[in-house]
Amino acid sequence: MKSLYLRSGLALVCAALLNACGGGNGNLALSGGISGLTKPDLVLINNKTGEKLPIPANSTGFVFTKLAAVDEEFDIQVFSGPTGGSCKPIGTSNVGKANAYTSGQIGFACQANPWTLGGTVTGLKLKGLILANGADTVNVPPPASAGAPVDFTFGNMVGDGSPFGVTVLSQPKDLDKNLTQTCTLSNEVGTMPAGGFRGVTVTCN
Repeated sequence: MKSLYLRSGLALVCAALLNACGGGNGNLALSGGISGLTKPDLVLINNKTGEKLPIPANSTGFVFTKLAAVDEEFDIQVFSGPTGGSCKPIGTSNVGKANAYTSGQIGFACQANPWTLGGTVTGLKLKGLILANGADTVNVPPPASAGAPVDFTFGNMVGDGSPFGVTVLSQPKDLDKNLTQTCTLSNEVGTMPAGGFRGVTVTCN
């Protein structure tokens, strides 16, 4: 939050002393903070002036170029994007009347679109197979019909464009009968595509 205050303060100083941060009839810069923006193509718009402001990926703040007068109304919304993600205003900080406090306290929170990660297990005969994607785990039981494939999905979604890496946390076994199986993986490492990925393959012998 300190960095947000600092950015806002610098924007206001620029506007007041130079009046050259952009157009408009006032001397207040409409600025704020952005959290979680990892995707490109976000465009914000001030509906009161029509100004559209492109925001690059990984930005943590923004400043509109058109300056606002004291008590001038603003309405900052997401005009488009980001690709593969979404952004929402924090509370009602994006709507109000400009003054030395509110003009710098606009906030947006973003996230990558969440998708499902999963796959198929073949050859599974015993209980105890546990797969992991980081801290997220899934217990895969053997099929009701011997030899049938078993589909699985992880409980936690993976963000669009985020890396994933599936591992075998526990191999299937039957301690009473002293039986074990060894399961190996393919397509287990990658980057989450739009729409999700269910192509992790587990083969048990």
